[in-house]
Amino acid sequence: MFCTKCGGAIEEKAGFCPLCGTSVVAGAVPGPTVEKKLVRPQNDKWIAGVCQGFARYFGIDVTLVRLVWVSTVILAGTGLLAYLICWIVIPREYST
Repeated sequence: MFCTKCGGAIEEKAGFCPLCGTSVVAGAVPGPTVEKKLVRPQNDKWIAGVCQGFARYFGIDVTLVRLVWVSTVILAGTGLLAYLICWIVIPREYST
């Protein structure tokens, strides 16, 4: 068996190419990869969508992100400034 990325020889039971590290599944055809981007969604948001954007990016529940953010506002006081900066810096999600 040969790697579809670098062309190196791979053992039949190997899970990864020893030369380039590409994941190898027997009989699988490599498809396009989806690039993860941190964006603020247009829907499912409360204020600016910053927490929802982080929750989608990291694949966790938005409630957990909101609780952590509120706790940083209450305990450290820096959460509000960080939220405002993220609101400005993180781009909005545009529907195509």
